[in-house]
Amino acid sequence: MLTQRLQLLFNILFLVFISLDGFSQNFLKTSGRSIINQKGDTIILRGMGLGGWMVQEGYMMAPGGFSGTQYQIRDKITELVGEDETNKFYDNWLKNHVRKIDVDSMKSWGFNLLRVPIHYNLFTVPIEDEPYPGSYTEVNTGYVLLDSLLGWCEDNEMYMMIDLHAAPGGQGYNADISDYDTSKYSLWESKFNQSKTVELWKRLSSRYKDKEWVAGYDLINEPNWNLPENALLKELYVRITDVIREQGDDHIIYIEGNWFANDFTGLAPPWDDNMVYSPHKYWSPVDDEYLDWLVQDTLTTPIFVGETGENSNLWYRDAIKLYEDNGISWAWWPFKRIDAIQPPLSINYNEKYKKIVDYWNTGYDKPSKEDAIEGLNQLTEDIKFENCFYHKDIIDAMFRQPFSDKSVPYAENIIPGVIYSTNFDMGVMGSAYYDAGADANYGGDFSPWNNGWGLRNDNVDIQLSNDSLSNGFHVGWTETDEWMKYTFKLDSQGAYNVKIRYATESSDGKFSLTINDEKITDNISLQSTGSWEVWSNIFIDSVVINETDNNFKFNVEKGTFNFSLIDFNRIGDITLVNTKYVSSSTQDQKSIKITTNKNIDVSSELLSSDFKVLVNGNEVQISSLSLLDGNRSLILALVNNINPGDIIEITYSGSGIKSVDGLSMNNFNLEVVENTISYIHSIPGKIEAEHYFFQKGISLEEVTDFGGGLNIGSLDKGDYADYNIKVKSSGTYNVTYRSASDPEWSSGGQVEIGFIDTVSNKFSSIQNVILPLTNGWQDWENTSKAVNLEEGNFILRVKVVEGPFNLNWISFDDSVSVGIPVPGYLEAEDYIFQYGTSLELTEDDGGGQNIGYLDSADYLDYIINVTEEGFYDISYRVASDGSQDYANGGIIELQMLNDSLSTQILHTVSFPATSGWQDWKTFSDFPKVYMEKGDTKIRLFFKKTPFNLNWILFELYDGEILSIENKEINFIVYPNPAREYLKIKSHYSPKKNITYKLIDISGKVLFRREKFNENQINEYIDLSNVNSDLIILHIYDGNELISIKKVRINQ
Repeated sequence: MLTQRLQLLFNILFLVFISLDGFSQNFLKTSGRSIINQKGDTIILRGMGLGGWMVQEGYMMAPGGFSGTQYQIRDKITELVGEDETNKFYDNWLKNHVRKIDVDSMKSWGFNLLRVPIHYNLFTVPIEDEPYPGSYTEVNTGYVLLDSLLGWCEDNEMYMMIDLHAAPGGQGYNADISDYDTSKYSLWESKFNQSKTVELWKRLSSRYKDKEWVAGYDLINEPNWNLPENALLKELYVRITDVIREQGDDHIIYIEGNWFANDFTGLAPPWDDNMVYSPHKYWSPVDDEYLDWLVQDTLTTPIFVGETGENSNLWYRDAIKLYEDNGISWAWWPFKRIDAIQPPLSINYNEKYKKIVDYWNTGYDKPSKEDAIEGLNQLTEDIKFENCFYHKDIIDAMFRQPFSDKSVPYAENIIPGVIYSTNFDMGVMGSAYYDAGADANYGGDFSPWNNGWGLRNDNVDIQLSNDSLSNGFHVGWTETDEWMKYTFKLDSQGAYNVKIRYATESSDGKFSLTINDEKITDNISLQSTGSWEVWSNIFIDSVVINETDNNFKFNVEKGTFNFSLIDFNRIGDITLVNTKYVSSSTQDQKSIKITTNKNIDVSSELLSSDFKVLVNGNEVQISSLSLLDGNRSLILALVNNINPGDIIEITYSGSGIKSVDGLSMNNFNLEVVENTISYIHSIPGKIEAEHYFFQKGISLEEVTDFGGGLNIGSLDKGDYADYNIKVKSSGTYNVTYRSASDPEWSSGGQVEIGFIDTVSNKFSSIQNVILPLTNGWQDWENTSKAVNLEEGNFILRVKVVEGPFNLNWISFDDSVSVGIPVPGYLEAEDYIFQYGTSLELTEDDGGGQNIGYLDSADYLDYIINVTEEGFYDISYRVASDGSQDYANGGIIELQMLNDSLSTQILHTVSFPATSGWQDWKTFSDFPKVYMEKGDTKIRLFFKKTPFNLNWILFELYDGEILSIENKEINFIVYPNPAREYLKIKSHYSPKKNITYKLIDISGKVLFRREKFNENQINEYIDLSNVNSDLIILHIYDGNELISIKKVRINQ
């Protein structure tokens, strides 16, 4: 009996142990740069931010948004419908915005985290409503909402992260984000608000500390306040961290930097061993350089990109691929918005609510109370999951496309039948579609990726349609060489008549259809229908579709038109149609591909003697003829090369080639072959402007400039030309543009060059230049500017920013000095490389361009030629609109680039806002910088933005260095990494003897030197006897340690 009881007790204890072990295994913690669970599994959080639920922001409350904090929105609603109806509206809003069906759906799509932005007033009252200073009154509403959400997350084994989005008092000048009331004390201006914030986190922690599906706590969302060195921000973060840990809570702490989460000054290294840094990322480039900045600031701590999104599917895919490839967790923003294409769910914009928004925006046509109530009630019904429009293309871009370049169907397209233009496949650029204007928002000013802003978040331009036969939308804004791919199900092979429905005001539009990249139609011309909204049909007879075909492409060969649908009508078997030539093009310099309208029988008699090829009117020798198995194409191989610009014609006179239905291919005579062979321009060297392989909007004309030939002309904004280039070696090149313009028609021009990604079509700008006004269309002048180029093969695009002007050639020269003379002015636009910035014409004295649209971690690189060694005063010419709550001056870190691996901070400067984006002020009196004679590469790294930058002035300082400045000026230690020697320079004036020590990581002193009676620092240390990969340089003034520097050694 005792044995049975002991066995029973053992079994119970075992089950309890197993239960406890299972209970805790999903808690998250940090391990190096990773987030792991209790089992040690690495977890990448793939989150969705529930923006707009507990904190309303004006920009999400209507398609065009409106300026307004949540308290202002509530006041406006109360003014229309009264307090009782307002309370009903907010009760229904909170109840319907996020429900179990939403959580279940997000889990099924692939999300494993919900980042929930909370408003403090759902958990406690404002300090102004407390019965006495320092008291804390609890509100239960927020806890009820969080408890329900956590329950749904637990059911789905998803994590919930609590994000304090609106802290007591509001945490930023940008009031909408945190519901900041400027008439009251902000979080940073009130100790009571700060203490309330700490107490709120204490209570949240006490409630959720044992919840394994809580991913952690995002302490303060997007602080944006002038907090010197972020000292107060860190102080509050540490207080919150301490109070959370005092509850016995080991959840991860997520820390956002100042200035919209991205300035981590003073916040590194971490003060807690379970902490994650959480920057936010919106309209900016997605590449490894962004990660380099994060890694630099966050040391060995994990990164969680806490907000990102509000962009195109193309950007979404690129961003998530970058995060996933580097093991970085992320959370998208937002889940729902009203009448928007960029979130997964779009909320219907009902007419009566639209009238409310129109009234708020204009002050006119105030709706009646009854209409306003109806519009608001309808809105709270429309926010339910089942009433929203689901953007499946977004979920595909987020969860499939980062890991696959293949396309998948967007809709079930069936032939015979109607296929709507908007039902092209889902997939990456170059797989599902190609759009010439698909630049997304990789930095700078906003530009719509979908010009029609309708239906889908891809870069294809889709808009609402008035065509009664459409699905409510059509594709528009077409450009040459764009295409869309449509996967279909075929009921039966055969011959089909095809109807295309289109509308256009021009008569230069052309399109074609291809299957397996083989044309099944000629280039079909479209005549004007008289209006973009007057629809017409064009018919193509006898198109052959084989049983093995399952997709086609609609190719825009030329022009702009609206495209609504394509209708396939089967007319019979393929034998009803003659076998005939469709098109031909060069495959490479020694082969021509010939496409027919049917699959060719593999048993056909292939005789090259049946073909004749003329190149520039002269017959050339054919070496062989072959069939591409199972499709519609033949390959003619030639003995000699085809060159760019050659005119090629082809003739067939034979009977041996037959299609799979037994019909012989019709003979054809002198069909023109599309010559796709392009020039490959070697860099360094000259690019003749007319030797592009593709252009948009450009004309050619005879040039009277030296060397003759042709120039490109009729250049207007938006035109461009593409060139294949081969950069022989990495380096800095002087780029010269040969241009001309006529003062009667032009004020000069502006051109931008950059590289095109052949997959995404993303344009990466490398240079932007203003071209001078000359005295006529054939009066030529040179304009030069330096640029950094990497070795390799690229597609160079020359874009016209402003015109008109003519362009004869562009040259790249690496044999001349490109350093900007110092002392003197450095114009901001004269960079050799930029990251994330944009240019605009300046209204400042002297004209030219200024840098603008800056985000934190953007930067500019320059080469300067220092003609006189010494200390320099540096002045910065900047402008910003201080009336905007997000523009509060800036911080620039001036760096010297010693090599590709290291930077030396020369000084860090800060300045206040001015009175406008073109209200220019010069700021100086910053720490002086010592510069050696010769060419030097420098970087302007922007730590706090936004502001505009016009120029920098370097002035040689020949006065006495004041002792008060000594503490502000850095020691310059270079090169770093070092190899044979180390140089140390500073204008610091030692009070006593100066001592240098080199120490290895074990603490062993490798080198010691003491110097006497030094007025300033100018030291050379031989490293030939140093045997260590990493050393620490200690500099002493007497017994006082005044500087510590890490130096890497390249052995």
